[in-house]
Amino acid sequence: MCKVKKMYPLWGFLLSFPLWTVSCVDNKYDLDKDIDMTINVGGEHLTIPAGSSDTAYLSKIIEVEEGDILQPDAATRVYHLTKKDDIDVEPTTVKEVTISETTTNLSPTEIVHATSSSSVEVPATVTTFGDFEAKSNNIDEALKELGALYAKAPVDLILTIDFQKEQSLNFTRVQANKLKIVFPDYIVFKAEEGIQGHELILDGQVLSENGSSYSRTLKVEGYKFSENAGAGRKPNEGTLTIEGVISMEGEVVTTGVSGTGTLSLVPKTVLREMTANSVTGVIQPEIKAETTNIELNDLPDFLKDEETRMDITNPVILLRAENQLETPVEVDAVLTPMKGNAQIDGKEVKVGSGYGKTPVVLASGKNVIALSRTGECTIEGVTSNVKVEDINNLLETIPDDIEVDLQPVVRNEDYYTAELGRAYEMPSSYEVDVPLSFEQNLNIVYNDSVQDLNKDLNDLDKVILKKANVLLTVDNAIPLKLQLKPENVLIKDVYGNELTAVKKTIEEDKQYVTESTDGEKPVTSELVLNLTSEDTAFLSKIDRICFKLTAVPGSATGVPLKDTQWLKVTSIKLSVPGGVNVDLN
Repeated sequence: MCKVKKMYPLWGFLLSFPLWTVSCVDNKYDLDKDIDMTINVGGEHLTIPAGSSDTAYLSKIIEVEEGDILQPDAATRVYHLTKKDDIDVEPTTVKEVTISETTTNLSPTEIVHATSSSSVEVPATVTTFGDFEAKSNNIDEALKELGALYAKAPVDLILTIDFQKEQSLNFTRVQANKLKIVFPDYIVFKAEEGIQGHELILDGQVLSENGSSYSRTLKVEGYKFSENAGAGRKPNEGTLTIEGVISMEGEVVTTGVSGTGTLSLVPKTVLREMTANSVTGVIQPEIKAETTNIELNDLPDFLKDEETRMDITNPVILLRAENQLETPVEVDAVLTPMKGNAQIDGKEVKVGSGYGKTPVVLASGKNVIALSRTGECTIEGVTSNVKVEDINNLLETIPDDIEVDLQPVVRNEDYYTAELGRAYEMPSSYEVDVPLSFEQNLNIVYNDSVQDLNKDLNDLDKVILKKANVLLTVDNAIPLKLQLKPENVLIKDVYGNELTAVKKTIEEDKQYVTESTDGEKPVTSELVLNLTSEDTAFLSKIDRICFKLTAVPGSATGVPLKDTQWLKVTSIKLSVPGGVNVDLN
């Protein structure tokens, strides 16, 4: 947790007390054998000052290197776990719609019935119709309902009017008089003379001269079935059938009639094959995103310990995506924390309306969606905040990686327009931002040790004691409450072997380093480690004290960790209750 400053060998002062002298000596007595030369120093309580440590800033305790995912913010100095990378989303394409060529034959209608061979002008009323039917197969499954289809380039609709005569009838001319051809109202014509919406008006045009036929080519831009969802055309198992009626009504005048017999008007339309590359309708394309792994590597040791449990105030996962479609795209996702190849404790986090959660919506254009525990985020550029209350499940036990299964879905059942045949890209990325501020369920483990003690303690082999206390006075400006449990202390000799004969106890109220409630003002605490042993020279054998500090729930919730916060052991003392016995024999 901190590097303890080298302590000067103060223990030797125990051996520097002056020896007691005697003015006369009887040579028959051996002082070494017959007189106990053990003395007690210190009386009820002997305290030996042993030094202090350097101030340990979090920037030294939490050592980070360039490129590590844990870094302090340059401005606020708050520690953040950050990770960013791209998300692979396949381009989305809705196939073009090809509508086959279709011919409509209108019923022939008689316009002249002559019984004499006189030359006369014959007016006739025309009323006829024919069924229009066009088909398209292999319609893309994304096209749920069609409101309109528009062609890459206008296609030809050719109207022809032929004239059939019987017997010896002859005529000079047929001329239209307010003759109206009515096409299905969903056919969209390019504007030109005579076109009024979906009707062609022929008035005064010569339809036949000396038996010729009439032909007129119109330009069709597409089909428009409806402007409102629910009233369009729905493909049936991939087939679109467009049905309607083409009718003709009005008057024609035939002049120069001679002979006898009949003359019939025979209309026909041919609409050429159309390839549509624009559609308006209910369009729900399939969008596929590859599973993404958020790797949490290069973490400091105190976050990787198996006993560490994180309770982050507001972890944030940003989803950045550019939606090129003219419709909202919802994102459902399953986020799974992994250790190795196994899911951690069956935990996972689901987001999106597909899982009964708050919808995560990508509007048309650029989006920055923040998924966070509180539903609030101050990161610049965020366009939408989504509250994910259980998002901390991803980090409670720090995973090796988080597996992200994104499922972009178009659920919009309203009309919008899409370009058929185009590859719609969705450039996407993620960014994890976890500011290190904690809540009540925190359990962080930090391991450290005080070592090379034998250089100072080996002189105490002449001191007879069975009990000693190590007193540490600590100033803490870190917003983490720290606990030192006796079972988390190991006493080792110079060979690295545990001194199992040394028993360790810590009274409950002396186990804690109190946290700074604001991360600024330090709080002073005292830890007392009690050491006892039947080996009266046990202090001289100690070389290293290893300890494991755990950060536990305290009162300073939501206060972020900063690299400028610090902890300092202001005093390290060895206390010997009852003093010590020094063997002077």
